[in-house]
Amino acid sequence: MLDEKDKLTDSLILQKYKSNAYNVAATESANSQLMDVFMGILRDEHQIGHEIFLEMNSRGWYQPKAANMNEFNQNMQKWGQDLQRLQQNIQHQAGYPHHGQQQTHVYQQPGNLPPHQQAMYRPPQNPVI
Repeated sequence: MLDEKDKLTDSLILQKYKSNAYNVAATESANSQLMDVFMGILRDEHQIGHEIFLEMNSRGWYQPKAANMNEFNQNMQKWGQDLQRLQQNIQHQAGYPHHGQQQTHVYQQPGNLPPHQQAMYRPPQNPVI
């Protein structure tokens, strides 16, 4: 038989899975009304999960490690540099002008792209309708 700590732990794990599922459903909704419905449910699921977390935290059963701000800042700086490198690579591969050059590239629909660039476009898989 499960004790109260195990029940709350199971409940929190379930809330995390449910929140993830509703997040995907909202992201891949076919229209804005459906997305709004999923976002409302997602907000409720996050609130339930947060309340379970607060209860576990107040009983000392779930004590997340405090963030080290130095490590956080270092990671943010590294991620920012990685993002800049990726953006530059994408611009270079797509033929965008380098900094200071005039842009002559015109956006094209994915079907009209040259064959070597068509592989970069991938439509969403299994969208929720």
